[in-house]
Amino acid sequence: MNFLPHLAARIVGTPLMVSPARLEAILSIIGGRIGIEGAGFAPEIPPPAVSDGLITTPNGIALVSIHGTLAKRVGAVEAASGLTSYAAVEEMILDAATDPAVKAILLDIDSPGGEVGGVFDLAALIREARQGKPVWAVADDAFSAAYLLASAAERIYLPQTAGVGSVGVIAVHVDESQRDAQEGRHYTTVFAGARKNDFSSHEPLSGDARNRLQTEVDRLYGMFVQTVAANRGLIEDAVRATEAAIYFGANAVIAGLADRVGTLRDALAELSAAIIPRHSLTTQKEFRMETPLPAAEAVTQATDALRVEGRQQFQQEAQAIVDLCTLADAPHLAGDFIARGLSEAQVRKELMARRATGPEIQSQLLPGDGTRIQPAAQLDTNPVVSACRKLATQHPALGGA
Repeated sequence: MNFLPHLAARIVGTPLMVSPARLEAILSIIGGRIGIEGAGFAPEIPPPAVSDGLITTPNGIALVSIHGTLAKRVGAVEAASGLTSYAAVEEMILDAATDPAVKAILLDIDSPGGEVGGVFDLAALIREARQGKPVWAVADDAFSAAYLLASAAERIYLPQTAGVGSVGVIAVHVDESQRDAQEGRHYTTVFAGARKNDFSSHEPLSGDARNRLQTEVDRLYGMFVQTVAANRGLIEDAVRATEAAIYFGANAVIAGLADRVGTLRDALAELSAAIIPRHSLTTQKEFRMETPLPAAEAVTQATDALRVEGRQQFQQEAQAIVDLCTLADAPHLAGDFIARGLSEAQVRKELMARRATGPEIQSQLLPGDGTRIQPAAQLDTNPVVSACRKLATQHPALGGA
């Protein structure tokens, strides 16, 4: 048996932010190598793909790949086994954020999560990068620690069958004392400090040690909830109410854990369109600084600019409300929400309240994925949605009748 104590210490008896399914898979594959009975190495299972690193598109969008199980640091062998380090992702984010040729950053995430150490610092760095450049994310599955990173982006896309969430913390303790007794082994541990031997795998977990581990799990969970709530503009109770569940497709958007159902291609197209006006606006501002306008004309231009900006903001808000109602199978409610002047956050709260009193949200992964009507096509052909859009353009805030 190739016993690796340093690897065992990173998996057993320590809090993790990883999906339970992936934790079971990890234990089944490497359990035999870290001394866990009955869990042998499975060579027939290919390792996950290694992170592709930083790629920049011709129009200046940096693609940051975050793939595989996440860890604070990894060596060459661990990286080849599909682990991605927070340090490597941090380096890519810093490179993109400080490169003048990069106009925006798109996180390409496909990860079940991983270690706690380092993830909160990396999430804070991603949010800080948003101050200088747009940072969006595509979650082709982003669970636990990976979702914490995704939540730091301004906008989250996910394909129809992809999931996000698992906002929770988990820890595992392996008690091998009975196996030791059956095999005639007896371990004598000499230590100083009453808590030094609390999580030994050769003794049952004491009640006090369990309470201490639970306390640390709860502390990390509180940090996780608070960070996701702040990043996504949600109340903490709403994040806790997910109970670490995983939400797929449109259900993730309704729950507030994502912004739009779409592919990497969709996100690239919309992000490309979003960075063009920002660049044009910068050029216009520089020109105005060089050629000052008369005071009256400057006031007129400023007023017109504010009016246009307000119209665009309202149209975007109205469109978001229409999309949310359509995803919730309640497009008939959009007109009333818009007329009442509700914000996107208020509409999401009302829709979630309606879901809470109705059937439980379920993810439906149907056979023949990819042959279904795309969400954009549904919006364009829905007569109720068209009527709501027309109502939005006639709203008093836009100067309509």
